Amino acid sequence: AASGDAFDVTVGPLVNLWGFGPEVKADELPAPDQIDAALARTGQDKLQVRLAPPALRKQQPDLYLDLSAIAKGYGVDRVSALLAEAGVANALVEIGGELYGHGHNGRDAPWRIAVEKPDPLARRVFRVVPLLDRGMATSGDYRNFFELDGRLYSHTIDPTTGRPVTHGLASVTVLGESTARADAWATALLVLGPERGFILAQGLGLAALLIERDGDALVARSTEAFDAVVGEAGPSGE
Repeated sequence: AASGDAFDVTVGPLVNLWGFGPEVKADELPAPDQIDAALARTGQDKLQVRLAPPALRKQQPDLYLDLSAIAKGYGVDRVSALLAEAGVANALVEIGGELYGHGHNGRDAPWRIAVEKPDPLARRVFRVVPLLDRGMATSGDYRNFFELDGRLYSHTIDPTTGRPVTHGLASVTVLGESTARADAWATALLVLGPERGFILAQGLGLAALLIERDGDALVARSTEAFDAVVGEAGPSGE
């Protein structure tokens, strides 16, 4: 609700339809009626959540849940908690690119994690972020996409339109005490785009770094909360 439906765990039918799920990728774009049919199967208003005792109930039988935008962060949090309970003072936990830095590294300094430059052709450092007892999640459009007739289609699907996002926001990194929440917000902000995403992140006090394409250049904007953690002139890979 806080994301304005940009984050939606029922988006699975649309992800599959566009060829980014477990199903075989199609050789052509989905037809408008196929998109409408998949949209009819989505919507978190069709899902009821009860916390005590925990339960989920579908209001629509063919509702499909895709937790990939939050599950990795949740897994990181659970492993980090188990390590802390076992008395491990220093650890860096990573699952699928989402991380939590607990304590210090071998040099007795905060863990230093690189934010990757959003470039599909190379792996280069864009900025280095210290992680001290916090999680970090990044969502981007530069690793999972396909090209058809000279146009790129991102795996990031806007749940409100049923189509891949078309704005210039290439990457979003979010820091937070909960890696699961950072994971979810990174996805939501990437869906919302450079303007709406930044305004929402700033308003909610999220520690977020947004990297936007401007022609051949990359333009980065960070929220006040991010700068308070990392510093406005934080280390860069440029």
